[in-house]
Amino acid sequence: MVELFDKELGKIIVVPHKGAKRVIARQKNGYLQLTVPYRFGPKQFASVLEELRPRLSGLKPLSRPAFGEEDMVSTFTFNAQVVRDGFIHKPVLSLKHGELHIYMPQRSDLSLPENQQFIKEAITRVLRIEAKRTLPEKTASFARQHNLLYRGIKINSSKGRWGSCSAQKNINFSLFLMLLPERLIDYVVLHELAHTVEMNHGEKFWSLLDRFCQGRARELSREVKKFRPEWYEFLIQG
Repeated sequence: MVELFDKELGKIIVVPHKGAKRVIARQKNGYLQLTVPYRFGPKQFASVLEELRPRLSGLKPLSRPAFGEEDMVSTFTFNAQVVRDGFIHKPVLSLKHGELHIYMPQRSDLSLPENQQFIKEAITRVLRIEAKRTLPEKTASFARQHNLLYRGIKINSSKGRWGSCSAQKNINFSLFLMLLPERLIDYVVLHELAHTVEMNHGEKFWSLLDRFCQGRARELSREVKKFRPEWYEFLIQG
């Protein structure tokens, strides 16, 4: 992988791939990614870059969302927002009664990358704490209700899946699941619990999950797939 900077196009990440037969351009958060054939050399890339420049100009990097004083992240158990404080010299966190206040010095520039990073990491840290506090309890409650058994629960930072269940009946939940409304969190929990009985997504699985979801399993599945929390991209970006 090679990182470049172009005055017109901005940051470019070049990713060699053995299966690539041609150059593939993708728009990412904050940069352009070019996937190139594995043995692509610097001279070839410079030539192709100029050839593709007109098209790449239309793929300028997406601007990263910035979190400001007027913004709020709403989660299952808390709301997070920035609060200015003229008496502190470095950021401070406070979580009370479902409100996460990220206190920032009065004169600090929130747009600076280090401040945006601090805000992102602060919210993510509390998401993990709250996920560990609430999701195991919710899972245990549903398991008792439906007479299901599972081996253990882990909270991870998966960005591609809300949850998963292994053949050994170990359940994993992404901490970002906490960004969903409770009805969809409940669905994901019940979905993974159903996998402790039926590991695939066959008709027996959906029939079982329908029993848990009052006949709305497929409807809720579609809703989960389409749902993207407002600040999800901000929190998962590198």
